[in-house]
Amino acid sequence: MQKLLFAFLLLFSLFGCNDEKQQALHDAQIKQQAQAEKDLLLAQLQAKEEALQEARRNAKLANEKLLANEKAQKEAFIRLQEEKAKEIQKNAKLSNVGVSIKEHTITIDTNKTKDFFKNIGKNLENKLRKMTKDLDKGVLEDNNTGININQDHINIDLNKTKDFLNLWGKKMQGFIKDINTMAEEFDTQITPKPHN
Repeated sequence: MQKLLFAFLLLFSLFGCNDEKQQALHDAQIKQQAQAEKDLLLAQLQAKEEALQEARRNAKLANEKLLANEKAQKEAFIRLQEEKAKEIQKNAKLSNVGVSIKEHTITIDTNKTKDFFKNIGKNLENKLRKMTKDLDKGVLEDNNTGININQDHINIDLNKTKDFLNLWGKKMQGFIKDINTMAEEFDTQITPKPHN
């Protein structure tokens, strides 16, 4: 019986060892499978993270491009408005004289031109009449020029006279500059542009 008991014990111990080996093998396989699944999930997560980063970069580039386009459009709009304002200002000066320029066409309103020069003539004529009457009376009072003449005395304020002459000179320079600018504009509008 001892032999039988010893055989059972040996048999059980062999089966027990075999179970532990199989269990260890099975655990190793599960661990390996779990590691493979973990690696796969990490790879998928990393791929998704890279895709997300790429999408963020693309969105940032698209936003920068959109902002650059918007800025360029604003600058173009401002330039266009400035050009229109210059054109309006240029045409306003000319329209006082009765001249308008549109797309290489010059239109002269002779009635406006006549009226413009008549008004200038009337203003000068009125001032000269007043000065002549005052001089005939022997009295001239003009606080702007700094000259006062009466029958007994002539008073000249040199500072006021100097300021008046400087102001008058600047006005005349501005008037001559405007006429010169108009002449240059006519010249550029009339002169044909060379074709390349």
